[in-house]
Amino acid sequence: MTSKKTVQNSKRIFITGITGQLGSTLNKYLSRYFNVLNNQENFYNIDVSDRSELKYFFKELSPDYVINCAALTNVDFCEQNKSKSHEVNVDGIKNIISCSKKSTKIIHISTDYVFNGNKKIYLESDTPDPLSYYGKGKLESENILRTSNRDFLILRTSVIFGKTGNNFYVWVRDSLRNNQKISVVTDQISNPTWSWSLSEAIYKSILSNISGLFHYAGEEVISRYDFAIKVAKVHDFNPDRIIPIKTLDLDQKAKRPLHSALDASKIKKLIDIEHPSLDYILKIIS
Repeated sequence: MTSKKTVQNSKRIFITGITGQLGSTLNKYLSRYFNVLNNQENFYNIDVSDRSELKYFFKELSPDYVINCAALTNVDFCEQNKSKSHEVNVDGIKNIISCSKKSTKIIHISTDYVFNGNKKIYLESDTPDPLSYYGKGKLESENILRTSNRDFLILRTSVIFGKTGNNFYVWVRDSLRNNQKISVVTDQISNPTWSWSLSEAIYKSILSNISGLFHYAGEEVISRYDFAIKVAKVHDFNPDRIIPIKTLDLDQKAKRPLHSALDASKIKKLIDIEHPSLDYILKIIS
């Protein structure tokens, strides 16, 4: 009889955006169970906007799953560089669809920024209404995949963070460690998502072979300011260096949804997963 481990290892996974915040964590997590084709030993960091490169590698590697973590997530950059944003966030998923085999399942990471922030918490059934070019591009990428006649899983998530990488937690921690004062908004409210827990959700989704559109995010709905205060306290930094401000004070190029928490109850019931509390996560990664 074939063992469960052997069956899992036979699944061939390709991760786009593998050097990014989520991609690098996924690589570490999934390599324990599956054959990650572009892991540390056989490293390929493919540009999803380069169709010819994608086509070559997909033909050579023939993955069973493509997990698309490649994205331009700097919201203000996307607002000011719409062509580049479209190349990666929209054309990227088009290229993945056209260059991969129809039997390859596509797992696509999306965002809470597809919503306008007028609700306290969002379900999968709520109508998207993005405020920024970034959010519009991510919604377009969702719609392209949903109408592609391919087997897919779209996971919308929120404020991905971890111990390393380019994320809000690391920015707050390192700024305060260097005795810098930082201004943090009190009116942008979401439920931050630990990259390791999101990787676990993706792993369990593969095992359960679920398809469709789902939300997965943290348990705690919190403002960026209160999140920063928690970071300061767990590291015993001076919280007075965190200056509370409003979003309007920042004069950001792109609009943000002020309330964008995601209800993840649908996927949690399907794959039996719970996101750890924010306090617990901060203790173990600090």
